[in-house]
Amino acid sequence: MNYWKFSSWVGISVVVTMAAASPLKAQRTPLVVVGDSLAAGVQNESLEETQQLHGFANVIAQQAGVPLTLPLVPYPGVPNTLELISPGFPPVIQQVPGTLLFPRVNPFVQVTDLAVPLQTVNDAVYRTPSTDLSSADATQLATDLVLGFPCPLLFSWCPGLSQVEQAILLAPDTIIVELGSNDILQVVTSSQLASFTPQQAQTLITNFSGSYATLLNALALTHATLIIANIPDVIESAYFMPLAELAADEDIDPGLLASELGIGANDFVTISAIPAVEAILTNSLQGPLSSACPASLAPCVVTAEQASLIREVICTLNGIIAMQAAAHGGVVVDLFSLVDSSYLYGYQVGDVTLTANYLGGLFSMDGLHPTNTGYAIMANEFIREVNASFGANIPLADVEQIASCDPLVLSHPSACSTP
Repeated sequence: MNYWKFSSWVGISVVVTMAAASPLKAQRTPLVVVGDSLAAGVQNESLEETQQLHGFANVIAQQAGVPLTLPLVPYPGVPNTLELISPGFPPVIQQVPGTLLFPRVNPFVQVTDLAVPLQTVNDAVYRTPSTDLSSADATQLATDLVLGFPCPLLFSWCPGLSQVEQAILLAPDTIIVELGSNDILQVVTSSQLASFTPQQAQTLITNFSGSYATLLNALALTHATLIIANIPDVIESAYFMPLAELAADEDIDPGLLASELGIGANDFVTISAIPAVEAILTNSLQGPLSSACPASLAPCVVTAEQASLIREVICTLNGIIAMQAAAHGGVVVDLFSLVDSSYLYGYQVGDVTLTANYLGGLFSMDGLHPTNTGYAIMANEFIREVNASFGANIPLADVEQIASCDPLVLSHPSACSTP
């Protein structure tokens, strides 16, 4: 049984401009994925084929028995994947050495997992790959890597198309949509955070509302079933360490640590700030932490007030997602509640409780993207919602088995069914 051929809904018509020439054929595709780095399967800061295969979208496709073509990137990945040298605190982590000889394992195939790391909702609608790399930013380079093959990077006669444009031409039966995290992360991980006010938050919300409506209006042209994820609270990723967690890792009283760093007891420290924390604690760098971090890094501290505002914004964005999903007959997968629960209580796998703490088993070494196990847990949330909404019987991924083979969780290779 093809679990993805569910009833489709007629969407609101919008005009989407398409180039006449395209190598894509208008034939039905069982499953297409539109999204960002989570849907792309990024892990350890890298898009790399052995890690991509564990992404939640690919796990769903495997469990459902439907094809999904990924834009596979050979080792050492883009950018070079991270490796754990020493698991102590602070852990020693570095990029693996090596040079990528060619950016894609499968450059001549049309991918159906169209998810592009770093893209916002607006990017997914409008940003296209380009052959002009002279001034490309990181988001454009990621767009070129995922969406630029074979057109236009190999075949210049055919145009580059955005995620949404490619999704429409693929004529899918089902579309998984996972977008929106970068709309807020681009604030939290940049200099914008320092001046992010409620007024600016409202501007972000207004822009997001328009972009998300355009996104789903366009995807509705395919008459596909829409499976739509909402946005987790990004502050609940391992990248943002509560002061109490940091104090436990440093084996120091939380109050004393707060005083030493010059931050609040309920503030969060980013993992990129750990070297500065160590330097302050050893008196080789003058605090406070907020002014000690190099300007080139993401913010070192997210205050409790900033974290509260970010959560309020995410809840509002999720309200927009729910409203738009309902307008287009889509099903919403509640990743917000899933991450909330895992953050508060951990996730039990056998006799081990995995946590959202840094290197606690749910997040990979970059602190923002899941481990193999974390992705499997996400995939099962999608599968449960699909089964409940459509009376399907897609089997859940075996999280305990996946964890037993996960180098960032239990790491018992003898229990693995595959190398």
